[in-house]
Amino acid sequence: MSASTSAPKARPLITANLVTTVRLLPMPLLAWWIYDGQLWTALVVGTIIGCTDFVDGYLARRQGPTVLGGLLDPIADKVFVALIYLPFADLGVIPAWACALMFVREFLVTALRSAYERRGLSMKTSYIAKVKTWTQMQGIGVLLLFPLLHDHQRELDIALWVGVFAPIVAMAALWAVKKKLWKGAVVMSGQFAALLVVHYQRDPQLTSSFIMFMVVGLTWISGFDYFTGAFKHLRGRGDFGKHDSVRLVGSIALPCAVFWVLRDTSAPSWPLMAILAAELAVGGLDNLLSHHQRAAGALGWGARILGTTALLALAVAVPAQADLLAIAAMVASVAGVSVEFWRGRDVYLDARLW
Repeated sequence: MSASTSAPKARPLITANLVTTVRLLPMPLLAWWIYDGQLWTALVVGTIIGCTDFVDGYLARRQGPTVLGGLLDPIADKVFVALIYLPFADLGVIPAWACALMFVREFLVTALRSAYERRGLSMKTSYIAKVKTWTQMQGIGVLLLFPLLHDHQRELDIALWVGVFAPIVAMAALWAVKKKLWKGAVVMSGQFAALLVVHYQRDPQLTSSFIMFMVVGLTWISGFDYFTGAFKHLRGRGDFGKHDSVRLVGSIALPCAVFWVLRDTSAPSWPLMAILAAELAVGGLDNLLSHHQRAAGALGWGARILGTTALLALAVAVPAQADLLAIAAMVASVAGVSVEFWRGRDVYLDARLW
């Protein structure tokens, strides 16, 4: 009598989590290249990084999702945006207040998602939220392209016209091959068409302001479901307490403080970028831990995020010590975030790490 045994399934050489991790590693270099004036390098590498999002998504669907992957992927997107838009604001390419407004929405929605998860409520990511992510990344590419082709208006015009028609061509090709309709192509094409109208005014400042208007506007519109859901599902439950309040207050206060220091002091930008990236990352972790009823309490969360915010506010109040206080704020944030990731490691680490 013989028993047949199946051989263990071989571990894939390249996994979605590996691609996401590799995508995260060069992101700080993008900010450095922007400050150093190496805009072509930043544009090319940034485009490659953006495209790998489709690769890890494909691999995750093929190989099966992991808890770690579900945590890492949105973190990678948010860190990418943080490490690019903050230098843009610092260099005066875009208004600091507009950038702050964009990140307030990101933090606020993350805080609301934690409130939902803690109560067993689920808010699905809407299609417009996905469009928001594309728009933010698309805005990065266009904002880099304008200074690069400032003295080559014909080439810049052509690049923008390609942005209008390329998504439609891609949509038609996808339909022809797979009979699948890519709705996002219409949105992307329409955005480039609107940008072209403004661009032909030949006012670079107007154009960059319009880009941020589109990015910030869509970012807030995409949060509409969360804001209305908060009113509908959380109002009147009687269980809205310190746990939720400290997260909501911090979600508004922290990004405002970061860009306040950036705009009104001579503090270096690198600790501010580290704070923004670390707090966006721990927000994703908080969503996961809230789902498992393992989220940090009001005291622990508030000590980190409100303590960091207080140090940043102090940097504005005492400009002579702004450098030291900004670095102290970064240390407080990164240390607290590291503790959170260590504390929750058994929730997001599993047997299929890579």
